[in-house]
Amino acid sequence: MQLALLTSAKGWRGSAASYAKLARGLAGRGHEAQLITASARLTARFTAERLPVSEIPGQNTGPREVWALWRVLRRIAAQAIVVDTPRDLRLASLASLLHPAKVVYRYNLNYRPARNDLADRLYARRVSACVFQSCFIQEEASRQAPWVARVPGYRVANGYDTELFVARPAQATAFRRKWSIPAETPMVLTSAKLARDKGHELAIRALDQVRRGGLELTYVICGDGVREPELRTLVSGSGLPTRFTGLLETDELIAGLAAADLVVHPSPQEIFPNAVGEAMSCGRAVVAIDSGGTGELLGRDGSAGVLVPPHDAGALAGVVTALLRDPGRRARLGKAARARIQDEFPLGRMIDGYEAALRQVVGS
Repeated sequence: MQLALLTSAKGWRGSAASYAKLARGLAGRGHEAQLITASARLTARFTAERLPVSEIPGQNTGPREVWALWRVLRRIAAQAIVVDTPRDLRLASLASLLHPAKVVYRYNLNYRPARNDLADRLYARRVSACVFQSCFIQEEASRQAPWVARVPGYRVANGYDTELFVARPAQATAFRRKWSIPAETPMVLTSAKLARDKGHELAIRALDQVRRGGLELTYVICGDGVREPELRTLVSGSGLPTRFTGLLETDELIAGLAAADLVVHPSPQEIFPNAVGEAMSCGRAVVAIDSGGTGELLGRDGSAGVLVPPHDAGALAGVVTALLRDPGRRARLGKAARARIQDEFPLGRMIDGYEAALRQVVGS
């Protein structure tokens, strides 16, 4: 199959990381999977990952952008184009009027109220199928956009490479040395974009409660984004020892996970969070906010990780304190988390799901 994967993401995490896994996996099955971006920064990252990528203008969905996308679709003779934002859906729908590629919508969270004007209804008519990463987002799509019921839907969870994401002691030692974190100091890590909807302020309040309760720790925040100055001010006011690492390369992130005693994922809304899956793959104990599709990934019986209610810093602080004082339980959670990923969410199963869905769409 000749496939295009379009993303207007600017950073590496989230959908961009998933697209990289998908492009590499489909190429390994003999398909041509061309990534298309609207960000020079993301283009550079895909290039560094040795993935085929084309960059188009990305400010609007006007004639210039449509023409640029059409040229790429025509050059690779694309049979299908995968998109995962409303903006990219509009762009692909217009370009597919000129080049007959099937549009596959990898349904994503939409933080703005759903639009229902004539133009958006027409864009939706161009969608040949939807892919849902979790039960949560499939239900959310049915509520926000009832039109998805008229097209074939495929549920394909994210998958994780447990050969790549595995914790090694030497990595942990090197990471702690680099960031001046003593071996005996408990380290809590969060990996997420520094954006409004990721819950960092909740984690900071909770971990400060843990510290004031008599348990010293260091909080490591991995990621970049517009909220960094605000979050730096927040931790400075609290006195919570914190390291801001910026966006890490994959091997550096794995080293950070290896060094962490505990991973906290405070995001109040997620489809199926890569950050949690990567931590689980590395055998880390995870505490996460029970929202969106996070519970589908982490499990709800408490054997592979702990879920806490949204917006409850006290509950998060209590769980963190208990786990930092109980290394045996942390080890059991980490072992079960890695086994859950290997059994339920291997990378190969994700590629199988997309390949089967795209074959049906292209052949229909």
